Parts: sequence; C-alpha cells; structure tokens
Amino acid sequence: MLGSYGGKFPKAFEEIADNKITAVLETIRHGVIAGVAGGVAEIAWVILYAGATGANPATLARGVTTAAGMSALVPAASAALGVTVHMTLAVALGIALSFGWRALSSHRMEMPSPFPFTVAALVSVWAVNFFVVLPVISPAFIHLAPYPVSLMSKVLFGLAAAEALRRQDATVPKAQPKPLTSRTIRLRFRKEG
Repeated sequence: MLGSYGGKFPKAFEEIADNKITAVLETIRHGVIAGVAGGVAEIAWVILYAGATGANPATLARGVTTAAGMSALVPAASAALGVTVHMTLAVALGIALSFGWRALSSHRMEMPSPFPFTVAALVSVWAVNFFVVLPVISPAFIHLAPYPVSLMSKVLFGLAAAEALRRQDATVPKAQPKPLTSRTIRLRFRKEG
C-alpha cells in the first residue's frame, strides 16, 4: 500500500510530527513569556503594597523561599533566592496556562479572549494555595500579606499572563503553517506523485 504513494506517505507523517513539535515548543515559549509577565506583575504589586504600608518586600521574598522548602537547603535565604523561586514557579504556571489556553481555544470552544480563563485559573490557584497547601507546608506565609492583597497579586498575574497570551495569539496565524488534514495529505500526494 505504501508503494502506491511513491514512498511519500512517511514524509507526510514527518510533516505532521514536525507540526506537533513546533506547536508544543510554541506553546512552551508563549507560556514562559506569560509566566514572566505574571511573575513581574506580582513583584510590582508586592513592592507597591510594601511601599504603601511600610512593609518590607524582602520579608515576603524570604517567605517564598521558606514556603518552597528551600530554606533548609539555604539557611541564610536571601530575598534574591525568594525572587528566583517565585519566578521559576511563575514560569511553570505560565506554561501550564499556555497549554490550558491552547486546549480551550482550539477544541470547538470559541473563547475570544484568554482573560476570563487566566483570571479564573489564578483565583483557583490562590484558593488552593492559601486554603489547602500553605496552611500545611508554611502557615506563617499566609500571614505575610492580607488575603485581599495576595488575591489581588494572583488576579494581576492572571491579567498580565492573559495579555501576553493574547498578544502572542495574534501573531500565531501568520507564523503557523496550516494544519494537515487527511484531505490536504491526499492533495499533496497527488501533486508530488
């Protein structure tokens, strides 16, 4: 059967695999950018909050190190390590958001904007963190900032990540090749054969 296509059938599968790999890498790239945008928005919010209230943002950064379990490895945890841990987690969250957004926006769900998705996802992350995870692993972290301040931090992350995803989604149709369907594969075989 493969011979009737003149050996071009495997080439079509290579193109499909290349398209999938390209889509995954593009989704990861979008997620990294969204995560950095969200992480920076949170840092800016904490600095603004600290400036308005006289709090020390380094205390919160060191709290991130402790909550992540890194203080056991680095007892004299610096604020810089806390920011590094925060940004690493932000990038991981951005990648997860990017994959989630890609799945939602490509499977028959006409969602014109990533804003509702990312904000809802980040509010959910906040709720799980502050009511389930942190009370167990780092109860002291919960009291470093009031709940409304920490919630606003996550909302701002969601808004920044959504804007990053929206801007990148606007460029995708120009950069991505058309998806291969069984019809386009048959047409290519006919043209090449």
